[in-house]
Amino acid sequence: MRHARETAGLSIDDVARQLKLAPRQVQALEAGDYAQLPGRTFVRGFLRNYARLLGLDGDALLATLPEGASASLDRPTLGPTARVMGELPADTPARAGAARWIVALAFIVVVALAAVYLWRPAVEHARDGGVAGEPVVPMLPGAVPPSATPAPSATGTPAPAAAAGTETAPAASAAPAAAAASEAPAAATTATGDAPLVLVFRGTSWAEVKDARGNVLLSTMGYPGATHAVGGTLPLDVVIGNAEAVQVQVRGEAFDLTPYSKQNVAKFQVK
Repeated sequence: MRHARETAGLSIDDVARQLKLAPRQVQALEAGDYAQLPGRTFVRGFLRNYARLLGLDGDALLATLPEGASASLDRPTLGPTARVMGELPADTPARAGAARWIVALAFIVVVALAAVYLWRPAVEHARDGGVAGEPVVPMLPGAVPPSATPAPSATGTPAPAAAAGTETAPAASAAPAAAAASEAPAAATTATGDAPLVLVFRGTSWAEVKDARGNVLLSTMGYPGATHAVGGTLPLDVVIGNAEAVQVQVRGEAFDLTPYSKQNVAKFQVK
């Protein structure tokens, strides 16, 4: 057995560790000093496991056990020995650690942060006086809010600004408002044409744009009909969620998001 162990390149400590025995027990097996081992039943088990580890014939090794020593093997002399950890294998119940609770808590925190990041623009819009679900359209220089321009009636004449019994604005103030409304399309076209990036939302989505210095130029939840013209220090880092619902123009030309989309989230740069 010693020769087979040395041929296999194993030390006594290696064998003891694999068989879950004490090194002195391995030495006793190799020396045939069975008086240093437990009863005969344990010796037979130790020899069979040792033979299997070394690739030897276990039955042949068991046949070498001395028959006359059965009594000494069955009733070994007990003496005080130092306690050696791991002499006999013992099953210990697994203790529940805190790792799984830490993983679950981390997952909850990540989900909460993602929810805050997605819904923050909508909350800010409602806080600033917007209505939930209302399209967010940026006001360009010279543009007039829709409520300031009276809607035309079916006959082509402007509809009254208020119902009967309510106070109406003077006619003098209506003329500047109409003039500003007529100039609004030209101002919007100019500002949109000058911007290197234009986002047109055809459905509910979100977008974030940063300039070359890492400054956030745009972070918003877009709704159908919203348009955002963005300009800044190039390159611009753009991230768009629900990319299928957003039409992008780069320097006045349509930009295809398909090559830059993964799981309906587009990431690209405007250089």
